Amino acid sequence: MGEKWQKEGMLYSYKKNARELNKEGGVDPEAIWFDLIRPKPDEAHQVEEALNLSLPSYQEMEEIEASSRLYREEGSLFMTVVLIAKADSENPFLSPVTFLVANKYLVTVRYADPRSFRIVERKIERGVESFATGEAVLVGILEAIVDRLADILEKIGREVDEVSKDIFQTPTLKKGKSKRLDELLTTIGKKGDLTAKAKESLVSLGRLFIFLTHQIQGIKEKKALVVKVKTLQRDVSSLTDHCAFLLNKINFLLDATLGFINIEQNGIIKIFSVAAVIFLPPTVIASIYGMNFIDMPELHWAFGYPFALVLMVASALLPYFYFKQKGWL
Repeated sequence: MGEKWQKEGMLYSYKKNARELNKEGGVDPEAIWFDLIRPKPDEAHQVEEALNLSLPSYQEMEEIEASSRLYREEGSLFMTVVLIAKADSENPFLSPVTFLVANKYLVTVRYADPRSFRIVERKIERGVESFATGEAVLVGILEAIVDRLADILEKIGREVDEVSKDIFQTPTLKKGKSKRLDELLTTIGKKGDLTAKAKESLVSLGRLFIFLTHQIQGIKEKKALVVKVKTLQRDVSSLTDHCAFLLNKINFLLDATLGFINIEQNGIIKIFSVAAVIFLPPTVIASIYGMNFIDMPELHWAFGYPFALVLMVASALLPYFYFKQKGWL
């Protein structure tokens, strides 16, 4: 969203009303989902007082140790993952998101606006999804996150295929109708960076699903939740494998592009090298006849000047035709 969204904190409560969820500002003790977006200290304190818990700070959410991202405290589950924000822009970035599950409610703390959250919000507004508990909201958000990552990887795959066509369609490159190699190199770098971010996000999700499954495994009331979580875990595993495939393909295209750049540079250097060899014999001949010695037979010969010119041209053409015959030109 805009700069205003980035500077201002927001706190929303989603309260169950009949078959739908109602979105309200502030803290409602009867809500099942509390969504904190760049929370101000007073907003975080309101939630902590209402729910009797302690929310992690942004610095704590950025910790990379598994023990700091996934833990159980006084019966509540704290799970932090990194998600891609602004994936369709020129500057995508990763941002931590914390899910706090306790009793029947869910608390999310985030400092960016991933599209997966907006998708869930739109479903709630249209009444497409009906969530009875915070755990159900959690599963809905996680499903949207996995679907969004799959869409990102599918788009990257299509764009990488287009880059591959631009690189390996040699006649097109010779005609100069495709992108320049340096532009292709920049495109490949951006796709590689976004794919690496997607993989990091998938790895954090995979750890979350393993932790969540371990925490709820064996609880009879959560059998349906375990099934959904395991399904999502398999999806994340397959997406991680596909992500690794894309990274390998991107690295291959990167090497191929650098190879074409080297070939192009070698061709330029070869032209200068051949030119130097071709003009070397005429230079030697001109240097010889430029010496002012008295006893030079051709110096007083009437045909000395044209003879020297013909000799220089012949000495230049001989290397040229030799290189041509060898296929070096």
